[in-house]
Amino acid sequence: MQPDSHLPESARRLKQARAHLWERAKAGSVGGFAWEYTHLVDHYFEDRVREAGEQRFGFALVAVGGYGRGRLCPGSDIDVLLLFSSRIPSGADTFIKALLYPLWDLGLDLGHGVRTIADCVSLARKDFQVLASLMDARPLAGDADVFEHFRATFETKVLRKSGATFAESLREHNETRLVQYGDATGMLEPELKNGLGGLRDGQQVAWLSRVLATMGRDQVFLPEELSRLRDDQAFLNRVRTALHLSAGRKTDRLFFDLQPPTARLMGFVPRTDSPEDRGLAVEFFLSRLHQAMTRIKAMREALFQEGFPVKNGRALPNPSYRNVEAGPAGLFFRSQSAVTPDNVLGAFLESARSGLPLTWGARRIVRSNPGRFAGGLVDRSETLSILVEIFLAPFCGVACQGLVETRLLPAIFPEFGDVEHLIQFNDYHVHPVGRHTLATVALLSSFIRGDGEWTGEMASGIKDPVRLILAGFFHDLGKGQPHHSGTGAEIAREVLARYGRKPELIEDVAFLVEHHLLMPKAATRHDLSDERVPSDVAGVAGTRDRLDMLYLLSVADSMATGPRAWNSWTRSLLGELYFKARKLLEHGPLAEPDAAKQLADTRQAVLDAARVDGSGLDPDFAEAGMRAMPTRAFFALSPEAIGTHLRLVKRLWDAVAEDRMRKPSSIGGKGVNLIEAAPGKAENTFELTIAAVDQPYLFATLAGAISLHGLNILAADIFTWKDGTVVDVFTVAEPPENLFAEEVWARISRSVHYALTGKLDLAARLEERRLSPLTKGRSAPKLRPLVTVDTGSSDFHTIVEVAATDRTGFLFDMARTLAAHSLSIHLAKITTIKGRAADVFHVRTQDGQRLLDPERIERLRADLLEAASPR
Repeated sequence: MQPDSHLPESARRLKQARAHLWERAKAGSVGGFAWEYTHLVDHYFEDRVREAGEQRFGFALVAVGGYGRGRLCPGSDIDVLLLFSSRIPSGADTFIKALLYPLWDLGLDLGHGVRTIADCVSLARKDFQVLASLMDARPLAGDADVFEHFRATFETKVLRKSGATFAESLREHNETRLVQYGDATGMLEPELKNGLGGLRDGQQVAWLSRVLATMGRDQVFLPEELSRLRDDQAFLNRVRTALHLSAGRKTDRLFFDLQPPTARLMGFVPRTDSPEDRGLAVEFFLSRLHQAMTRIKAMREALFQEGFPVKNGRALPNPSYRNVEAGPAGLFFRSQSAVTPDNVLGAFLESARSGLPLTWGARRIVRSNPGRFAGGLVDRSETLSILVEIFLAPFCGVACQGLVETRLLPAIFPEFGDVEHLIQFNDYHVHPVGRHTLATVALLSSFIRGDGEWTGEMASGIKDPVRLILAGFFHDLGKGQPHHSGTGAEIAREVLARYGRKPELIEDVAFLVEHHLLMPKAATRHDLSDERVPSDVAGVAGTRDRLDMLYLLSVADSMATGPRAWNSWTRSLLGELYFKARKLLEHGPLAEPDAAKQLADTRQAVLDAARVDGSGLDPDFAEAGMRAMPTRAFFALSPEAIGTHLRLVKRLWDAVAEDRMRKPSSIGGKGVNLIEAAPGKAENTFELTIAAVDQPYLFATLAGAISLHGLNILAADIFTWKDGTVVDVFTVAEPPENLFAEEVWARISRSVHYALTGKLDLAARLEERRLSPLTKGRSAPKLRPLVTVDTGSSDFHTIVEVAATDRTGFLFDMARTLAAHSLSIHLAKITTIKGRAADVFHVRTQDGQRLLDPERIERLRADLLEAASPR
């Protein structure tokens, strides 16, 4: 018997035609997929109704939802409704099963209902989702009179009476969508259907435009604007089709690993197969996608604002600019003939002050010819002054959205337009450059107004906040160039000179732009206990005012970049660096006698604490222990932390002695380790202080054991004593949910012991964990690893930085490679640079020197690149 012999002829035809359609689409023909697939399913139902034979009752078979719109993607549900005029006949159930069972046999996702017209009306009034699905009802087969009766009844009894309620339900639903799916117009991995700016937004525009027409209200959009919306919707639907085909399943989230194949199916093909060209093709694709989604979202917001405004009882502002007036729907121009460049920019200033957007009609005037209005504003000193006022106003975000949507801002500043839609194919930068820039400006504006919890006081002391705001606007306009900070500084100088700004202001802004990455790089890559690091920052800043502005710009830039750039850990690092640099600016650098005094004071504080009854620390052991400690410990650690280390080491050696009494001398003490945990200096972090006897690959073992138990390592500080003791301090994120912290620390200690005594193969276990379906891998672009070896930034260490796609046990792999090259690690910082896990190591050779030999450096770089390559 043939596998499909049980299927009716209509289903066999559908299966065959569907397979051919899939093959053509996977070969790159996704353009007409939605229409063709819809057409195939329509034909199936027409044929199947004929195969089922004539029925003794009148009915209408109706496509609803996405199928009703004729927009079937490969993974779309097929939703149909069997509709009756007055009552559901006894044979309806058998009939609908005859229609749908063959489709279930084909593995299609179906949704169906069997209702009367009265049922539809009643449900639509109660449930806005039912109403929405019926908005797109389309007849497939049956009695045309039944469908026409439904359509007329739906218009009069549902849309006309419940249209406003429907709009309000959609408004509330959009708030839920934002929380659940996010704003897709600026997301790293946008949700194409339900994210704001996605397909659902365009559908809402169509639905509510129909509601307005039914209610006899004026339409918000012109036919050509709705036509452009349909083009953008069609583009999104093609992307969704390509996404389903790339994934081989239904998914509406455009995950990183699916972006390259989706871009290829959409025709964004790299020139070569190099990682750079592949990334560039994806960036062009994402830029086009975000532009379409941004336009769709803007139209949906305008339709709600003007067609169904919220009545909040707030008094309307009284605009001071001529020809600009305020109404419930927003700011508008009293006379179109009197619209000038000055009152256009003035309208956006009023918007920034009041929070009212310009109406769609007002924006249409600007959008129709932004170059004409920009021509009267370019290179005028007043233009830049008003723009700064907009940036500093309470609702600058509302105004900036309008300035971008109408294309006025890029018309005034082509330098902004050049990078506005630039998207970097990584998981670091959340937004395209234009949106990131304006988000940075809005954050700086809030700091200056005193809205920040800790930034307001600092911002209030800045001599001229205008410089900081302008630096926020220019800081990324050099993106796309090899050294974007320097390029951005030159752009700032050129533009500000064009607008007649004084040389002192120009140089301050250019300085901030050129050095806006100084503090984040120093904080996340270098040893903050090394006085040279904050001293270098203080030396570059020169003044407290410039340091404050650099810090605020760094904070705003990081917050606007995304969660990988700004979190409690990076906040703590930036804060520590800032206060150390500020202290140096205010009190001068530590001279040698001062450094010696600090070391002596720290020693004395530890000894004083040891002499206190109940401290648990013997003064004689404390004296001996501090002589064995590395000098750096007295500058990197507080007296309390040093006391903790001493007590932990005393317990360690007691445990080692006991272990050696029980075991032969060759293995006695091997694998013994002690862990003490305490809350970290950043929120939701812990500091794990681990003491052990030094041996090869010890640090790699510790890092591997921590990773094996699901902890994210943020930093590691290594203190190797002269007597062979090692005390490593790991800063880790909180343990995974449902695990007790104390139990996790105990498990890590046992794993370290087993690994050091040859009873646990950490490399194999970590590989198992990577491959386990229970391990949640973080979606990220698979990018080529980079290794840099810096021999000049530190007087005492060679700094090795490895940036690559993150994975479980990444630090373990890097540490093993460094150990294989006979390098000792003195400090490790784990952060994220440009979307990649970035491990920074401060290393020395076995004889305590910096690694300077070019041949050894090249061998090390090659081995690290191999170890960091995606697996």
